[in-house]
Amino acid sequence: MKSLMTVMMTSISEVMETMFFLPVEFGEESKAINDRMKEYKPDMACQLKFSGDVSGKITLLIPESLLGEMAENFMGTPKEELTSEHISGTLMEILNMVCGNALGKAESKVPFELAIPEMIDESKIPGSLLFNIIQTPDSVMALNIGMD
Repeated sequence: MKSLMTVMMTSISEVMETMFFLPVEFGEESKAINDRMKEYKPDMACQLKFSGDVSGKITLLIPESLLGEMAENFMGTPKEELTSEHISGTLMEILNMVCGNALGKAESKVPFELAIPEMIDESKIPGSLLFNIIQTPDSVMALNIGMD
């Protein structure tokens, strides 16, 4: 789990800086994501399941305002022209790129397979999950890696 988290953090840095022109720093792990992120509401959440030597799922939570900025940078389209499909599609693509990059670097005897990213209702995320806080210059994101 530790090595998967290490490659995941490296992957997040690479993808965020390269594809979204957004530097990130990693903060503490926290169960209180609602407290930590409440000033950035509303949030959007996406989940991606994976299988291989280990199986699990990765959940990424991003404030909608930050995601709009990221979609604008990624697509080269002004925010006011972006639809909700563009925004959610960007979130799913972020998770897909981060996970694909990270799992490709993780040591594994069996190649990892990724499912299709799915948008999830943030209010359905259990309060007991431990999230890593990812700080951007103007906002935060939260990431959870859960093993089956």
